[in-house]
Amino acid sequence: MRALYISHNGMLEGLGQSQVLPYLRGLARRGARIDLLSYELPGAAPEAVESLHAALEGSGVSWTPLSRARDTRFSVKIRESAKGVARALALALSHRPDIVHGRSYLPTAICDVIASVVPKARLVFDCRGMIGDEYVDAGHWTPDRFEYRAVKRYESRAFRRANGVVVLTDALQTWIHQQGWLGPRTRITTIPCCVDLEKFRFDAAARQRLRAELGLGEAFVIVYAGSLGTWYRERELARFAAIMSKRGADVRFLVLTPAPPEELVRMLAEEGMGADRVVVRHAKPAEMPAYLSAGDLGLSFIMSCFSKTGSSPTKVAEYLACGLPVVLNGDIGDQADLAAEVDACVVLTSFDAACLEQAADHALRLGRLPIDKRVANGRRVADQRFGLERVGVARYERLYRALLA
Repeated sequence: MRALYISHNGMLEGLGQSQVLPYLRGLARRGARIDLLSYELPGAAPEAVESLHAALEGSGVSWTPLSRARDTRFSVKIRESAKGVARALALALSHRPDIVHGRSYLPTAICDVIASVVPKARLVFDCRGMIGDEYVDAGHWTPDRFEYRAVKRYESRAFRRANGVVVLTDALQTWIHQQGWLGPRTRITTIPCCVDLEKFRFDAAARQRLRAELGLGEAFVIVYAGSLGTWYRERELARFAAIMSKRGADVRFLVLTPAPPEELVRMLAEEGMGADRVVVRHAKPAEMPAYLSAGDLGLSFIMSCFSKTGSSPTKVAEYLACGLPVVLNGDIGDQADLAAEVDACVVLTSFDAACLEQAADHALRLGRLPIDKRVANGRRVADQRFGLERVGVARYERLYRALLA
């Protein structure tokens, strides 16, 4: 079984490290041979490229890096994808893949071309969410824009043309079925954003070290990890932290983000969480498990809109794997299902004051559990719902083998 996998996210970036390479290595361990074509950001250090090539040697994953611009204009991405067709076609004609697998829309368009040329190749559209609607919901496009209409037109073709479709949530899969968008023989499966439980695990030594280095002492530490702005409810994050601090806990807020944090820090100050109680760090992907181990509670508050029906926030799985109880809003993807996991998750039904107050009480109880019990609760949920091997790799393998049966 051989697959050509194309990703517009680079393998030297966080998403490539956490949401592409672990899956592909897992598939390779199960007998697949993978040709990986990815678009890397400019300025990638030659030593980093060489190091990843060395790390992949003998793994069953053969990597070909291309370059992409930081320019996010639609026309630029189309030109980049067109250039990738020649490289992908050369790989495909040389290795004759059984599966051509596109991660999101433009890579799937490339794979569509390849699947039309290589005899018997099966096309997999790994949707990752409704990208055109995400741009509209974020305010970057309007429905009458050419870019939106072009994406939606190809989206319609991809769902019908693909032999296999992967979505991140059952909620989106249900909606797609209701629209009648799939081809008559298209197989669809849900694979949420999963977590490598070997890499993301509680580290007691790192907790002690980092709490000392960051001046956290014995405080109750709320963690927010990931991007800021656009989708993320920074005002509600600040409100919730303030409510927690009024519960008699010595609360600190640890922000782990590559984004400018000033707006969130300002909002926290307005809610009574001054700069002396907020710590901001830009943690590298390899450092994230250690930093999460320093916390007591993780937050994931996201704007509610149609496109988020298909979202599976990576941070939720990573929090749980490192033993952090998580507070999140239930109207994102399948997150309402986590309400059943009362020992590890607090699911908000709204952001009104009463709901936040009730959630804060529940969250404080979970965060104050003995660490060994708290960690066991989180890892159980992470393994059963988001485990890389149990959920992610296993479902990809089943899809691949079903398409080739």
